[in-house]
Amino acid sequence: MTAEEVRSIPLFLEIIGEPSTGKTHLASLFPKPALMDTTTKGESYSVFSKLHSDWKRRYFRIRCLEDVRIALKYIKQNKADFKTIVFDTSADLRAMGSTEYLAELNKAGKERQALMPQEYRWVNEKINGFINEVTDVEKGLGMNLVFTSQMRDEWVGGKSTGRRIRKGYPDANFQSDIRLFLQLTQKVDEKTMRFIPNEYERKCQVIKNRLRDQANKEDWKAELKVLDWAGIVELAKLKEGEIVE
Repeated sequence: MTAEEVRSIPLFLEIIGEPSTGKTHLASLFPKPALMDTTTKGESYSVFSKLHSDWKRRYFRIRCLEDVRIALKYIKQNKADFKTIVFDTSADLRAMGSTEYLAELNKAGKERQALMPQEYRWVNEKINGFINEVTDVEKGLGMNLVFTSQMRDEWVGGKSTGRRIRKGYPDANFQSDIRLFLQLTQKVDEKTMRFIPNEYERKCQVIKNRLRDQANKEDWKAELKVLDWAGIVELAKLKEGEIVE
């Protein structure tokens, strides 16, 4: 597969990180984005509206899965104006799927207050349906898809481990083409090797890059720039675990 062939394939990318690490900002820099703001208070608006003068036609406030369906219908009708769909955040999207499926069970007379663990596969099917609709070239929109995922405290046996782990859509672990972990770290004075007060820098770690295996080695190395539009790195040249400052 050549670089040009890989470029024509829609990317599914997950951006992971703590608050204020730049997840929404980076996701909003993809080509011709439509941003699905699934956050409780619509926090994505403040970032997205500053980056896009035409944000009113690109920003979609999402409160339930039906809002997603309406937004995707609009995007399909105006397909030439969009190339990337961003869900900010993936955990909120899955929670909406859970709410919808629970409502379906109650409507069927099952009178439930919560889902059983095995029933989440039906929720995942709903989310996977959106993933396919966005990325499928032949039957769907054939667009890039970006999920943002936050971090949360890890609990085991009712006790906190003190670790922070990813809070996102579970299936994105293996479905996504590229996964990035963004970090905000305090700058260090190279001479004294001490932290510089109130000065920080963002770093990006590639924790998955499936596309490295989908192109001819030399062609990939010489030509392909997966995320040059986002202004971070030529991700195609990175190996998993590499860190970009």
